[in-house]
Amino acid sequence: MRLSDFIEQSSRADSTEPILALMQRAAGDLGFDKFAYYALTRHDHYDAGLNPAPLVAHNFSPAWIDYYFEHDYQSKDPVVLLAPEIEGPFLWDTLSQSYKLDRTQIELMQQAREAGLKDGVGVPLHGPRGDVCLVTFAAGEGHSDPVVELPKLDVLAAQFHSAYSAIGRSEKDHRAAGVLSARERECLQWIARGKSSWDIGVILKISENTVNFHVKNSLNKLDANTRTLAVVKAIRYGLISL
Repeated sequence: MRLSDFIEQSSRADSTEPILALMQRAAGDLGFDKFAYYALTRHDHYDAGLNPAPLVAHNFSPAWIDYYFEHDYQSKDPVVLLAPEIEGPFLWDTLSQSYKLDRTQIELMQQAREAGLKDGVGVPLHGPRGDVCLVTFAAGEGHSDPVVELPKLDVLAAQFHSAYSAIGRSEKDHRAAGVLSARERECLQWIARGKSSWDIGVILKISENTVNFHVKNSLNKLDANTRTLAVVKAIRYGLISL
């Protein structure tokens, strides 16, 4: 699959499932049949309910994932721990040359190879406010020359992150919006009409503190840091109208 095709098709996707399928195909064409996507910061902003932090999405074997988290490897994995310090794609096997790995970390890397995660590549993705995500690739049967594919994997990871995170956050917002209570929607509706908490309390015959309580819950559910953003999202999802 050409990178240009991956960029075009993943940008048009309207859910995370086709993006994952496209990623598996594109990475596979480069010789890497396994991949994983991590949110090393702000994990809660991603559609990550099925996977423990920091893992967001993957196509690793369930047996390896269970083993990995049962042994708390997410807190020891050098690929995950060192990624925030690294600029650009790197080979897993080169970490021991630049960093001092402890015995557990060395054993973890060996166990990953035995689990079919060979010739691994990590691609750190550094964003605003110090945000860091990570995409990793591995070859079940090994790769003849992983270094030559690093530039393409860099582009592939960046586009995947852009497409998946946008959809994942949108899906999370939609789910949150679906659980807004009637009173929360009512308060947002009046805020959209320019009313203050005191005004809304008088209109709804509840205290100002109760209004603020409902508004705060709305902001949390909609992942909004201001009332204006909460109103914009509520309108977008059809919960209130102008």
